[in-house]
Amino acid sequence: MGDPFCPNCQELSRQLAARDKRIEELEGLQALLEYDVKELRQREFGKGKKKGKQEDKPPQKKRGAPFGHPGWFRKKPERIDVTEEVTLDHCPQCGGRDLTECEEIEEHIQEDIVLPKLKVTKYRRHHYYCKGCKEVVSGTGREEIPHSYIGPQAKAVAAFLKYRIKVSQRDIQAIFYQLCGLRIVPSSIPGFHNQLRKRSLSLYEGLKEKIKKAPWIHADETGSRLDGKNHWDWVFATVHICLHVIRKSRGQKVVEEILGKCYGGVLISDFLSAYNRLEAKAKQRCLVHLLRDLKKALEQSSVDDPVHAYCQELKALLQRAIKLQEQYTEGNIAEQDFVEQRDRLVETLKDFQFPDPQKGILRRLRKRLARHKDELFTFLFYPGLPYHNNHAEQLIRPSVLLRKITFGNRSEQGALNHSVLMSVLQTAQLNGKEAIPLLREILLSPQDPPLSMCLGP
Repeated sequence: MGDPFCPNCQELSRQLAARDKRIEELEGLQALLEYDVKELRQREFGKGKKKGKQEDKPPQKKRGAPFGHPGWFRKKPERIDVTEEVTLDHCPQCGGRDLTECEEIEEHIQEDIVLPKLKVTKYRRHHYYCKGCKEVVSGTGREEIPHSYIGPQAKAVAAFLKYRIKVSQRDIQAIFYQLCGLRIVPSSIPGFHNQLRKRSLSLYEGLKEKIKKAPWIHADETGSRLDGKNHWDWVFATVHICLHVIRKSRGQKVVEEILGKCYGGVLISDFLSAYNRLEAKAKQRCLVHLLRDLKKALEQSSVDDPVHAYCQELKALLQRAIKLQEQYTEGNIAEQDFVEQRDRLVETLKDFQFPDPQKGILRRLRKRLARHKDELFTFLFYPGLPYHNNHAEQLIRPSVLLRKITFGNRSEQGALNHSVLMSVLQTAQLNGKEAIPLLREILLSPQDPPLSMCLGP
């Protein structure tokens, strides 16, 4: 033991205490990473098969669609373009020609695609002298984009392939040549997107203004690359609107830029600290994220650990709240009973306290619960409000896949193209609008296209 009054011993004690604390943090982080690696391995390779001879099991029935996925059957086409009479003049089996036609005729309907053909149009613009303005004037042809060698359909398809189908520019070049016979170079495709983005800016700004008035908004973010540097692709979404913005920051200022310093609705998000200081009518934190962390905590804590029992209790409390909302939505519980059970759940959550855990993930869970207790059961007070942030995560997933294919954007213009065109296309998709006709209409519109073009009436 060192002398408690010795300055050197005191400094050594402080260093040892800081080192012990750092070791404890690293052990918690190591446990969390080991869990993530194990989960990824199981997802990629399965849980593995036991060695040794296995008993013969009866073949299982074919797996059906996942629970909640509606079945789908091909409908009979509304029109028949071509009818072909399939007749025989000799037997296809023996080659005999002594055939007598039966009364039975079997009908078989088959749908196929007709590959597009390259269409080349020459516009011969006649010029006129106007005595009123004293200038020579000329018109614009139908589906003509002045000073452009590529028409609106090709440009719309190129944007659709990249931002909806997630195809690289070189693959777009191959598709155009192999299917249509149109020769382009990959470097010309960003020019198509630039033109579409400029024509769509009024729609994008309109979406920015309209989303602020929504009763609730989903928000999420994912990593993005801009000229090899780390950026963030943010998505703000409602039932009918999706807005993308790419920014260098992952902080609060991006949220305030889109929603303002005070948002008059309910913000649905994960537990990122960037959403903490935003003033809003209410906030709903994603319970799926919290349940996922509880699952990790349960696997890292032993059954005899008091923290294990607390995690089980909190998990059951969250599941009861979700079940209560489902019962009320389906009309299986009276409103008075719903309110009484809701108030009991809220009071139980207020009194819920975690013990002082030792592992890193458990400490994080304890801090998260203490900070966001009042933001977990908001969905029970607003009919129709979801308890999860799946809507934003589903809308941001195409950006993640596109990032893996293209490795991000090379310029500020490319990032702006991504933000504007992804916002317009996903908003149109949420409102049941077809993408390619919409993009063509935007290109050919003589004025700024109205917001109803992608939102509907």
